[in-house]
Amino acid sequence: MRKLIAEILNSEVKTEKVSIFDPVAMSGSLLLTLKEKFQSKVELYGEEFSSDLFRLLKMNMVIHGIDTQTIHDNFVRGDFLKDEELDANSKFDIIPMIPPFSRHWDANPELLNDPCFSEVGVLPPKSKADYAYVLRGLQHLSEDGTMAVMLPTGALFRSATEGEIRKYLLEKQNIHAVISLPQGARNYMAIYTVLLIFKQKKSDKILFIDASRDGVKNATRLKQNFLTEEGFTKILHTYRNREEVDRYSRLVSLDEIRENDYNLNIPRYIDTFSEKKIDVEATMSSLSAKQKVIEKSKKEMIELLNKLDTPEARQAIKAVSISE
Repeated sequence: MRKLIAEILNSEVKTEKVSIFDPVAMSGSLLLTLKEKFQSKVELYGEEFSSDLFRLLKMNMVIHGIDTQTIHDNFVRGDFLKDEELDANSKFDIIPMIPPFSRHWDANPELLNDPCFSEVGVLPPKSKADYAYVLRGLQHLSEDGTMAVMLPTGALFRSATEGEIRKYLLEKQNIHAVISLPQGARNYMAIYTVLLIFKQKKSDKILFIDASRDGVKNATRLKQNFLTEEGFTKILHTYRNREEVDRYSRLVSLDEIRENDYNLNIPRYIDTFSEKKIDVEATMSSLSAKQKVIEKSKKEMIELLNKLDTPEARQAIKAVSISE
């Protein structure tokens, strides 16, 4: 999925120089994929909580030619949700993010005084920090920036405070596109995921893409699906052109989403039901052939029971005759 995120975000870049920040950088592979794909001159930034992964992140940057001073200045070890290491005023043009799904977090009520959450008025639940990552990410997105976040599909329709946060994001029209991915698109996790694209500038309509059926099994990791090459190309073409394709993509107005109580579950907006044509003549012929086999079997069974000529056999013959 790193390649898909990189290509989607690359299509949004219109300047010669671009800043890219991954708040959950891990080993830095997503950042390096974007660096490889972008034609513009890039400045990489990253944050990682795990000390082991942070060491690996710095090592990968050195291996790929990032100078040590840039690594020292642009990469920090910290928890992005607490936003302790990053200047609150830091803004980035591109933010790619694959946060830990449904992570437990502090959700301290005092965070409602934080500008990141104060305007929303609610906090994501303690058991699911998915939208905490989204809101914190938007806080650091530049005016013309784009953010891509991979989340579990449940984030599209879960209610309570998450529903209120979706309403806030939709009314501000930060959500630019909703792209459903094949089951197991994230390594080792046999769940459905979604890629949410956010912009600071308002979009007139939200693009929904259903690519959930475009996966192929990984032969060595049974819980993982790869996005097919055809599916990959189709997503990019549809996203870049904001096209509507029957049973695959739709541009949806905010009014329609309001009518659905801000639920973003894709089947509400894209009809994925596929009717199969039934060959009536072939079906009737098959049923007729099966009926003949049944009749033949009954006759053979009655002949065998007659040869036995026992009370039980006569009772069985009577039962078979009644069933006819």
